Amino acid sequence: MPNFETHTSVAAVTSAVGVALGGILFEWDNTASSLAFFAGISGSMVPDLDHDASKPRRLAGFFVGLGCAAMVVGFVSGDGSFLNRPWPREHVLLAAVGSFFLFNTTFLQILKNRTKHRGLFHSLATPFLYAGIWSCFAAGQGGQTLMAVWFLAVIGVFSHLLLDAVAGFTFNPLKVASEDLAASTRLWILTALVNFLAFIRFFAF
Repeated sequence: MPNFETHTSVAAVTSAVGVALGGILFEWDNTASSLAFFAGISGSMVPDLDHDASKPRRLAGFFVGLGCAAMVVGFVSGDGSFLNRPWPREHVLLAAVGSFFLFNTTFLQILKNRTKHRGLFHSLATPFLYAGIWSCFAAGQGGQTLMAVWFLAVIGVFSHLLLDAVAGFTFNPLKVASEDLAASTRLWILTALVNFLAFIRFFAF
């Protein structure tokens, strides 16, 4: 099966071509192009979040922990009567380290317990769910950026799925869904809701 480097390399080339075409056909600006390129590369890692020993899972855990630690630091460093803020510097450091390991471990444990390799993360819903999530975050940058990010995120995840299919894994979304119909239904409902929210933001521009 294709490894991490193969998936990211193919996604990088595909994303670069997509960004170039977007610049020519739709005049994407630097913000739209940069975010879309990153969405495409990161999208290639998403399906392997269900693999216990994969680099994408470890990277995702690291960034989840880092992001949560940054939010905790920002909160306890600010002024406020709740929890007697701001905290002393050494307490802030302890809070940052503790929250990093707490959220990192919790996130990885949830993935370990709730997913299996080449399960629903390899279904047809995943590219559109990931694209919808990206678009919700990018919507504040304008409609052009939202569409660029949505499109490249979909392409990035699909690049992973298609490489797996070519390498021998039968790309059969019905089989994946039928293994757990209830979970698949919930995934599609979540995908629809997230994309609906993203495109409400899009039409607001």
